[in-house]
Amino acid sequence: MNKPVNFEDSERIEIDSALLKDAPKINLSRRAIISGLAAGSVFPILSSCTTNPYTGQSELAFMGDDQIASMAASAWTDLKSQTPQTSNTRLKNRVLNVWSRIERVTPKAGEQWDVAVFDSDDVNAFVMPGNRVGVYRGIVDLAENDDQLSTVLGHEVGHTIYRHANRRMSRAMLAQGALAAGQVAVSSSDTLNDYGGAVAALGGAALQFGVVLPYSRESELEADRAGVDYMHSAGYDVKQSIRLWELMQANASSSRQPEFMSTHPHPGTRINELRQYINAKGYAII
Repeated sequence: MNKPVNFEDSERIEIDSALLKDAPKINLSRRAIISGLAAGSVFPILSSCTTNPYTGQSELAFMGDDQIASMAASAWTDLKSQTPQTSNTRLKNRVLNVWSRIERVTPKAGEQWDVAVFDSDDVNAFVMPGNRVGVYRGIVDLAENDDQLSTVLGHEVGHTIYRHANRRMSRAMLAQGALAAGQVAVSSSDTLNDYGGAVAALGGAALQFGVVLPYSRESELEADRAGVDYMHSAGYDVKQSIRLWELMQANASSSRQPEFMSTHPHPGTRINELRQYINAKGYAII
């Protein structure tokens, strides 16, 4: 039985951890943080905005896309050397043909991409900074037709268009700085000092469940919507995106975490969101 995964769950968590490990740390001295808190200047110091060249939106970004892509290069090389790629020419060509149709209708059309099709039962696909896409045989086999496969590939391009890797890393770095500031504030308070450990732990949980995970879930839904746009532009049947997630839901593990504890929305949530989006855009009536 195929291992149920929401496109990127397993590999992407490992990849993100590797990237975050290599990311520059926000190291402010205790005195600097206290001074910043008093002046209200800690978060302006930590914040940095850039313009997304594909969407024109202003976004939080501590690092450039090229820098993150360079950091991801070794992880991508290691993954390809450790995971066998498929020798099934028909399966690989199927992925590349669908990829070609999707890629050419996106804002990143014509850019250089590295697409690998891995010989694994994992129901999984992922994208890494630097236009690197990994697709597992398991998810290709799960897809009943090319329209459903285009849902997966359009979703992955959506992550790169909205620079989700950069956003996620930047917010993790910002959260690190916020926790440091909070711990200093607690340790500077005579009233709260005895409870500093508990307050710090509570702050970490609040950031994780209240900011980081919901943000990740919204990124997934944003990539879902972008994927549907590209499906429609490429001439694929957008209704098949619903069918794909029905298949994913049928294969979902009974031990799945509650949605508020997960980085990915529940398949049922994604189905409802996609149905509303497709109807609102007029792509189809579902």
